[in-house]
Amino acid sequence: MPIKDADYNAARTILIQAGSLSASKSHVKHTGKRGSPDGHGVSLLQEAKAEFDEMSEPHKGAGMIALNKAAKRMGLDASNL
Repeated sequence: MPIKDADYNAARTILIQAGSLSASKSHVKHTGKRGSPDGHGVSLLQEAKAEFDEMSEPHKGAGMIALNKAAKRMGLDASNL
């Protein structure tokens, strides 16, 4: 099932606010009613997770919380990234 543009963009914003540079470099989605493939959302999450894994606490913990929140917004499961 495609990810709605509004959900992808909201998840992107959540990750940017948590400090993800890769999310800030990703493009805002504007596909109309088509949405984006789940793979786009998974890639967004995987790249952000790699960044958060390299951070020290408390930034790493805050990043992981944001990662889960972003995944939930897109209807994805962050536990298997």
